[in-house]
Amino acid sequence: MSVVVPVFLGVPLRFAPKAEWVLRTLLAARGAQPEPVYEDERAAECALAYATRPVPGVPTIPASARAHELIAADGALPHGSFALNDTEVGALAGAFAFGDGVDADAPAGDADTASGADAATRDAGATAFAAPFDVIASAFVLLACWDEHTSLERDPHGRFPYEASVFVAEPALDLGEPVVDRYLKLVARLVDEGLTRLGREPLPAVSWETGGEGEGETTAGRFALALTHDVDGLKRWTARGWLAAGKRTAGALRHRNLPKARFEVGAMAHAVTRDIPTGEDPYWTFPQVLRREDDLGVSSTFFLLASHAAVIDGVQPRVYQRRLPRLLRLLRDARREVGLHGNDRDRLDGAALADDRRSLAERAQVPVDGMRYHYLRCLYHETLPLLDAAAFAYDSSLAFAEREGFRCGVSFPFHPYDLKRDRPLDLVELPLAVMDSTLQEKKYRGLDAAGALPAARATLEKVRDGGGGTALLWHLNRFHRYVGLGYGDVYWQLLDWARAEGGTLLPAGELVRRWRARAGETTL
Repeated sequence: MSVVVPVFLGVPLRFAPKAEWVLRTLLAARGAQPEPVYEDERAAECALAYATRPVPGVPTIPASARAHELIAADGALPHGSFALNDTEVGALAGAFAFGDGVDADAPAGDADTASGADAATRDAGATAFAAPFDVIASAFVLLACWDEHTSLERDPHGRFPYEASVFVAEPALDLGEPVVDRYLKLVARLVDEGLTRLGREPLPAVSWETGGEGEGETTAGRFALALTHDVDGLKRWTARGWLAAGKRTAGALRHRNLPKARFEVGAMAHAVTRDIPTGEDPYWTFPQVLRREDDLGVSSTFFLLASHAAVIDGVQPRVYQRRLPRLLRLLRDARREVGLHGNDRDRLDGAALADDRRSLAERAQVPVDGMRYHYLRCLYHETLPLLDAAAFAYDSSLAFAEREGFRCGVSFPFHPYDLKRDRPLDLVELPLAVMDSTLQEKKYRGLDAAGALPAARATLEKVRDGGGGTALLWHLNRFHRYVGLGYGDVYWQLLDWARAEGGTLLPAGELVRRWRARAGETTL
């Protein structure tokens, strides 16, 4: 059962649901949940306050009128909104800063507040806010993907591009730094201070190992990684595959790209001498991956296409559907979680989405509760509500294909916010921190295996430091001895590193279930 923390909210009524959501998101990561308090006479009973003026004796996060007005007006975040601020937890990037602890744009007495409190009364005896900027509004614009909401920019795949994101527009922010984790650290410190003042125990340490509340610091289960695999193809060396390899080789020679030509010729030679004689294929590395994971005592999630609706879903749909039953038997015998790899139609059509989910569940003979969209073709404010309406338990699609890191500034699961209905979704978003394609493909980072390992580890170190829980994505062709170019070794090295650092390795659905349990929610 999670800890209940009374929090005073002295903010405009229109922003109150958003503030509650941010606080619930932050505190859930520490196994707690807020009890919103709006009555001015009860403010002193609270462990934390979020208000336009400091509450005497209660650690108060400043509420910015500028932030509330911007969000109410659906305004784009002005460039330069985020800046580094000195805080109790070090330098911290935040927006809507206050000069000397006072919001110059805030009215002296805002009657349109959720508490109806008198600002002068709350200000009596108070000296300063407990933070130099509006932590809650700053977290909101990141967790709600406000940049995507206020921009029409989309890439050729219909995704919101990294170059149009707040992480490029705001130099103080870094995609590789989950700044919301740092907000949590600051808020937790303030809550602990308030709880101590109230004669209560501070927030508990939480272990991912058990999914429950722990005592003191722990090493086992100090962070969690969901091991996931997207299954985009099931056989490379078909007649069409050979023809495509020949065309790529000819094109490489035509453009005098000798390294690429050598690679393609080498792949075909490897197929003739190794793959075909042994019945292997670059897209069918499941047996060795499952054996290796079993030897390590870990399990993973496989996201599978239920159908093909467009060319972008895959160029060999008949081969995929013909081999899919064999794969499903293999995964069922190995007791692996199966999720839906949403196709082009599944991100737009609720009926098609329901049909694909039902079809995959019937063939797999297991429930299908999780989603990751093919090519990460998922828009926060359009696609996620569709999944929520279909009663999916979780999604793990929110990431930039161009860069590894933290799309929503956070390394732990959360309920996305539905701006149209002004409420959080029941759907849980499991952040995708590292994807092999991001690291390897030339159009993205273009790293070899030697460069991919430190890049991926640097991102996962942030998950470790914040006690987060995120997803790691590795495609099956990366495990092939030739075609994978050593990327399979990177995966196993990352798993070894995570275990040595006290990480818990889980399937995606289990990680989400543990997060919901520690947040005091109904489990999956």
